[in-house]
Amino acid sequence: MVDTSARARARSEIWRDFSPPARREVATVGVSTFQSQSTSSLLLLLLSVLALQVTGSAASAPLVVAAGALPALLLVRWVRTVNRVLDRRWVMILSDAGAFTVALVLHLLSRGDIQAWHIYVGMALFSSFGAFYLPAMRGWVADQSGSLAQLTWLNAMLAVATQASVVVGWALGGVLVSTVGVSGSLGLCALAYALGSVLQIVVFAVLNGARLRRTDRPRGTDGRDGAPARAPEGVWRRVFSPRRLGLFTGSLLAMELSHVLAFSMFVPLLTGNSSDRSWVAGTANAGFALAAIGSGVLVSGGSVGDWVRRRVPGILLAGFAIQAVFGLAAHTAVLAIGLYTMVGILSGGDAVLQSEVQDRWRSVGSSQAFAVFGAVYGPAQLVGSLVIAFLLLHLPVTTVYVGTILTLGLGSGLLLIAARARSTSGTPEVVTP
Repeated sequence: MVDTSARARARSEIWRDFSPPARREVATVGVSTFQSQSTSSLLLLLLSVLALQVTGSAASAPLVVAAGALPALLLVRWVRTVNRVLDRRWVMILSDAGAFTVALVLHLLSRGDIQAWHIYVGMALFSSFGAFYLPAMRGWVADQSGSLAQLTWLNAMLAVATQASVVVGWALGGVLVSTVGVSGSLGLCALAYALGSVLQIVVFAVLNGARLRRTDRPRGTDGRDGAPARAPEGVWRRVFSPRRLGLFTGSLLAMELSHVLAFSMFVPLLTGNSSDRSWVAGTANAGFALAAIGSGVLVSGGSVGDWVRRRVPGILLAGFAIQAVFGLAAHTAVLAIGLYTMVGILSGGDAVLQSEVQDRWRSVGSSQAFAVFGAVYGPAQLVGSLVIAFLLLHLPVTTVYVGTILTLGLGSGLLLIAARARSTSGTPEVVTP
């Protein structure tokens, strides 16, 4: 049952609950998330452009995406082991150091005779380091939060940083490619990852004294909360079984897939392959990102945050319904921009859903759950992209876009309703006494 007797906690109160060292780490992860997400988006754009220049084939860009989709599945056992043995803060540091190395090598290769396979291998290696980073970061988030209110606050703030990075990444992409070129832009990506790694080393290792190996994991356990260690098949079963946490996991998976697959059709949907309408896509995406930043701040705490946590299935359904209407109205510029901005306003429900699912995953360890989730999400994204590409050969982009939203988007909200109904504990506590 949802606790309605205690008052809603303000965002400032939730922030004060963190100790001074934890506040330093929260701020550092927020800055690092902004740097990492914006640089990752830029790097994907650069490698796609570079592959097109090298091969001269439009099919090279999807191959770049495909090269980055498989490491999460192939490395799942290694990811889980590393996150059990090493301190999660050091996993984040080493992952960013690996991303820096890949970006630097690609920068040096691009100044000479770079070949297509260099680009695909580089993307695979870059995604491999990302496969270690995300479970470590999400496990760190779970470690820092003792309640669902804190967990939602952290996820909402990270969502704000991510949306801000979208604005910056899109703005930088076209400017850098046209001014300093692909090679110079790759060098700037390497510099950004180097600065991010240095910042994390200073805060995590120097100021807060993080050791390389985990010292907070009791023998025979799988997390700081002392949860028992589980065999890999046990984690898979608990996370994906419909009789356990599978409906919650399925809701998160459907939501994430709906976003990434729908966004892959975003530009052709709004532009109709006409460069004269490119401003519509840029303005709509910027409007969404700015609205999502405000939404993330609102749901991070206080009475608005509690209200959203109680009603997140309905908010998800409303947001995806508006997004379907946006797909139908994409040919009308002003209406499309307004509708997509409304989608951004309701996107705070995404962070709340993620927090609720992550809170349910505590029993198996958040980093372990995210590792197996990523092992399914990566291939699902690859298969979904291929299905979307096939459908676009035979159907209008509007039909495929709206169908994707109605199937995966609305399905996400319906799965969450079913998951809450099946849960023996009801919806999780949304306020802390």
